[in-house]
Amino acid sequence: MSENGMIQKVDLYQIWEQEKFSQILPFKEYIFDMLIHLNIVSEQRRYDTKTGSRLQIENFFVPCMLTQRNETDYLTQECTPERTLSLAFVFKGTIIPPALPNRLICACLSMWTLKQYHGRKLMFSGFIGLSFDKEHDIVVCVEGNKIVLHLVHKRSKGLIIPDIATGVRDCLFVTLERISEFYQSSIHCKASSKLPFHTEYSCSKLNCFISENKMASDTEECICEHGENIKNSWSIWNKKREHKQCDANCPGLSEDALSQIPSDKELLRLSVNCETRMLHDLALHLGMRETVWGDMEYNYPGNAQLVKFFTLMHLKENDEITFTELDNGLREMEITPHTLCVVRQRKQVKSSIPDDILDCIPSDEIVDRLAPLIGKIVFQLGIELGLSVEEIETIKEKCDRDLPVQTKELLFTWRKDRTVKPTLRVLEQVFVDIGKGARCLKEVVKDVDPNTLKEVEIVTGNSI
Repeated sequence: MSENGMIQKVDLYQIWEQEKFSQILPFKEYIFDMLIHLNIVSEQRRYDTKTGSRLQIENFFVPCMLTQRNETDYLTQECTPERTLSLAFVFKGTIIPPALPNRLICACLSMWTLKQYHGRKLMFSGFIGLSFDKEHDIVVCVEGNKIVLHLVHKRSKGLIIPDIATGVRDCLFVTLERISEFYQSSIHCKASSKLPFHTEYSCSKLNCFISENKMASDTEECICEHGENIKNSWSIWNKKREHKQCDANCPGLSEDALSQIPSDKELLRLSVNCETRMLHDLALHLGMRETVWGDMEYNYPGNAQLVKFFTLMHLKENDEITFTELDNGLREMEITPHTLCVVRQRKQVKSSIPDDILDCIPSDEIVDRLAPLIGKIVFQLGIELGLSVEEIETIKEKCDRDLPVQTKELLFTWRKDRTVKPTLRVLEQVFVDIGKGARCLKEVVKDVDPNTLKEVEIVTGNSI
């Protein structure tokens, strides 16, 4: 147990059967549920890859029993200054009571997917690595009196989506706030409006931090010992949700981000936010022939969105075009290079679907009912869900012209991938991002009982 912090429910019950626990044994189910509720014990959930239904929970994680330290090279090899944004929750005193980060780690496991690195699960004493999506990873680790949060992008920190950074920061801040309040109440400490921790933000070197209290002024810079203005990082962690356009002081994509080849998802977001004529002119300016554009229009008649997307894909696959070349092309055409900033933006979801529904994996029934409502945006849906162009084309070929069947097959393919937990929340965000909106999802799940959706279905095989 000290190696992986795992215990089975039956083992814990066996411990409680000892005579000294005789008084609590009759209430074992209630006590166990309370341990989960308090994030002292965390469920290790498993799902059937075919139906999406939850399998019987066999293992539970008890972080306070995990003593093995992180001996992987993940921090040095992956959390590099070129790819990572960092902040720290700094507590009073020299150390943090172990119970606090242990409960935080349990809470993280309930929100995001545990990451594997070189075949090892990134879960150690005072350290956890998680996958937010296929581009962003989250690392939470304890360093002295700090709980450090790293947000790592697969290619460049300049492509980190501020909405994701802000959401992760808010989530951990609120979780730490509630855990702190619980411990204050448990020791009969008088409630205080002042938190026992404050937030500090790191510069790009990841080794010097400045307190958030120094970020209050909108005009003054916060220069670290390396001569860097940490407000640039602070603004990513604290994006104002109501802002749909770039701020007046937005520097655009960083040099490192500009050197990257855009992903399929980034090209889709760019194509959706560009006018057809402007994208046509940009493609020709970058060397694409008019006949290629004509072929695109012939292959996708009446579908301007796919014409724009595959035009950008053509430039990527044939010319290995980078953001730099797109940026230069826009500038030469006297179009604002902030056009590229859309690749770092997500649309805000105003959801009315309950959280206990959104955190579930869609069942076969939900997929069946949802598929006929998607329409002709199968390609856009697949790209945003992380499928490759080849996978989507194979599905379209396999299912011929039957759109609902194509959509159903696409959703099943997405659901099988457990790199990131394929929840209804992910699906809701994607529907909003591609312009479909989440109303169809709301209609499908409005009569769904969360207890039924979460009901354990005993299935042998195909589990993860």
